[in-house]
Amino acid sequence: MNYSPPTKFLKYEKSGDYHWRDYQRGTKYRRHADRVAAWIKEVHVLDVGAGDGKITSLLGPGAIGIDNEPEGVRLAQQHGVNVLWGDAYSLPWQHEEFESVLMADVLEHFELPEKALAEARRVLTKYIYITTPPKRPDGKLTDAYHWFELSPDELKEMVESAGFVLEGGIDVVRADKVMYGRFRKI
Repeated sequence: MNYSPPTKFLKYEKSGDYHWRDYQRGTKYRRHADRVAAWIKEVHVLDVGAGDGKITSLLGPGAIGIDNEPEGVRLAQQHGVNVLWGDAYSLPWQHEEFESVLMADVLEHFELPEKALAEARRVLTKYIYITTPPKRPDGKLTDAYHWFELSPDELKEMVESAGFVLEGGIDVVRADKVMYGRFRKI
C-alpha cells in the first residue's frame, strides 16, 4: 500500500467542536453518528480517535474515548465526555479491558495502522468496529489529513491480518462516503 504523509491535523484548532455543531444541524455526520451508536451494542467501549467526543457521548456511560489531539480532548471534556489524551499505538489499558473498540473515521489517519489495530486487539474481548471513507476509483485521497484510503477488500485484508475476522460484510454508504465493518477478535 502506498502511504503519503498528510497535512498536520489542525481541525479542532481551526473549527472547534465541529462534530457537535454538525450533529445539532442534522448533517450527514448526524446520520453517521446515530448509525454508529445504534450499531454498537456492547457497553464497555473504547473509542480510539474520539476527537471532540460526540460519538463517544452517544455510546453511553460505559464508553471511554482516547485521542492524541489535545484540543479535541479539551473540547470533549468541556462537553462532559470521558475522553483522555493518549496514543493509539500504546494504549494505557491492560489486556482485554473493553468489550469492543471503535475506530470511527480514524484508521486512515494512522501512519502505522497495523500497530494501532494490534493495540486495539490487545485491549478488547469481542469486536472492533471500523468506519472509514472508501477509496476513490482514481486512488486520489479524499482528505489532506489521510495517510491512505482503502477499498472494502483492502480494509478486510488489513484488519483480518491483525487477528480479526469480518462478521457480515463491509457496508458502503455511498451517499455519506463511509464504509462500516464489524470484526470479531480471533
